[in-house]
Amino acid sequence: MRRRALTLLLVPALLTGCTRTTAPKARLAGEIFAISGVVGLIGGALITPYTGHTKEIMAGFSIMSAVGIGLFAAGELTDPTPGPRPETEREKHLRWAKILTQRAGGAAREGNCRRVRRLEKRVHVYNREIHDFVFMRDPEILRCLEAPPPPPAIEGDVPAIPKGLDPGPVAPSSDPAP
Repeated sequence: MRRRALTLLLVPALLTGCTRTTAPKARLAGEIFAISGVVGLIGGALITPYTGHTKEIMAGFSIMSAVGIGLFAAGELTDPTPGPRPETEREKHLRWAKILTQRAGGAAREGNCRRVRRLEKRVHVYNREIHDFVFMRDPEILRCLEAPPPPPAIEGDVPAIPKGLDPGPVAPSSDPAP
């Protein structure tokens, strides 16, 4: 009868009394209670030959262990294991400014100055400090930004062949035309 009364009092208290702020404390208290209850059960089993109160000792430590398990479960269910914290807007912009700066450096080394100019505007919007102290201090990027922009492509223009891929003058074919 006492167990049922104790259970009726403890279960609602465990399930409703745990909030997100108290969950870590509930988990810690639950661990301590559960481990203490198990140690008490082992100790009670060891002193059984020397005392006549074995049932009370075992019942007390069993309840203590059960309360500990319940507290730990309530804490765990209220506040699940923490994962990586969500990235703030500022951190995301900083990360993207760094990534785009690296991409602009690669584009500048490839000679793609048009892309460098596009990326420069985006880095400036994402993070002014990265733009001023990292982006604008890369010599390759500066060379691209200081060069005059190429004229806009006119519809129908054939794009120029990049250096190194130009086969040079084509010799006339000696095969007769069909």
